[in-house]
Amino acid sequence: MQTVLIAHPCLASGGSEFRVLWGVEALRASCKVSIATGCPIDLARLNGHCGTNLEANHCDALLSPQWRRWAIGHTDALRGALFARFLRSVAARFDVCISGYNMMDFGRPAIHFVADFSFDDTLRRQFHPVAGGVRRWFHRGGTPRDGYLALARTIAGTSHYQGGEDWLVANSAWTADLLRSRLGLISNRVIFPPVADVAPTLAWEQREVGFVLTGRVSQEKRIERMIDILGRVRAAGRDVHLHIVGAVGDDGYGRAIRDQIARNAAWCFADGYLVGTAKMALLAQHRFAIHGCTGEAFGISVAEYVKAGCIPFVPSQGGPAEIVMSDELIYRDQDEAVAKIVALLDNPDRQRALQTDLAQRARMFSIERFMSEIRTLVADWLCRND
Repeated sequence: MQTVLIAHPCLASGGSEFRVLWGVEALRASCKVSIATGCPIDLARLNGHCGTNLEANHCDALLSPQWRRWAIGHTDALRGALFARFLRSVAARFDVCISGYNMMDFGRPAIHFVADFSFDDTLRRQFHPVAGGVRRWFHRGGTPRDGYLALARTIAGTSHYQGGEDWLVANSAWTADLLRSRLGLISNRVIFPPVADVAPTLAWEQREVGFVLTGRVSQEKRIERMIDILGRVRAAGRDVHLHIVGAVGDDGYGRAIRDQIARNAAWCFADGYLVGTAKMALLAQHRFAIHGCTGEAFGISVAEYVKAGCIPFVPSQGGPAEIVMSDELIYRDQDEAVAKIVALLDNPDRQRALQTDLAQRARMFSIERFMSEIRTLVADWLCRND
C-alpha cells in the first residue's frame, strides 16, 4: 500500500482544512495516509467544520515538537520555518508528499495545493489589509519585516532540492492565471476545493428576502463595507436584513464590527460561529448572500452559498467571481454593489432564473468531484516517471 503524507501548518477553521480532511477521506481506502501539522488535531471539531466523519484510526498524526509551538506563538513565518524543518525530517518515509496549504519545502518532489497568497509578501499586501494590533508590526513592509523574514529563512534552512519536479495545484483558474502572470509559476492543474453537498430545504418563495455573510470576522473580509452596502440598499427602500455568521473577536476589528452591528440592530444580526447543519439551515432560509473579500483565491463560503441555494453578490477580483460566473452578481465597488442588488430585488423572475443557473454551477464544487480528482492526481503523480 502506498504511503501519503498530507501537510498543513495548523488545522484551524479556514477553507484549506476542507482539502486536507476530504483528501484523507478520498485516499485512505487505497493508501496509508498521515497528516503532518504543527498543532494538536481536534478531530471532532474538524469533522464538524468540514462535514467529514473521520476517526482516529483513519490516518496517522505527525505533530511537530510541542516546545516549538509554545516558543513562537502566532508568528506565522517562524512557525512555518520550524514546520519546514520538521517536514524535511519525515518526508523520506512517504511515497507521496502533499502540501494542503501552499508551497512547502519537503526536501524532495511534492504536490502543493495553493490556498492563498500569504507566501508572497507583495501579493499578500495587495489583496489583504495589514492585520491590527501587534501583528501589524510584523506585517508592515520595511526593515523590521525584512529582518523578521530573514530570521525565518535562517531558521527554516533549506534542502538541496530546487523544486523543479514539484506540481502546483491551483484552487481556481483566477489563481492559476495570477501565479503565472505575477510569479511565473505554472500550475499543473486546477482542482476546486470540496464543498459539502446540501440540498436546499426551502422553496425560493418561502425564503426570507435577506442576506447571509459567513466566515472569519477579520479585516480582509471587509465586513464593515458589506454592512454599509446593505444599509444603502435599505435606504433605497428595500427591506432587507443581514445575518453575520462567525465569531466576533475582542480585537480592534472585532470591536468595530460589534459596534457597527449594534448601531444597525434592527436589521443586522450577529449569529456567532455556526457549522454543519446549523449554518446550512440558516443559509437555506435566505435568498441572498454577500461577500467582501477582494482577491480571494477561491472562496469556500461563496461555494457554500451556492450549494445552499442562495444568490451571492461577490467582488470582481478573485476566485468568487469564477464561482458565480454572472456579471449581475459581480461588483467592482460599493456603488455598483448597491445598484445590482436593488436591480435584482426588483426582478423576481430573474432571481429564480439565476438560482437555477447557480444550481448547475454548484455541481462543479462537489465533494465527489474533489475526491475523484485528488485520487487521479495521486495516481498520475505515482506514474509520472513510468
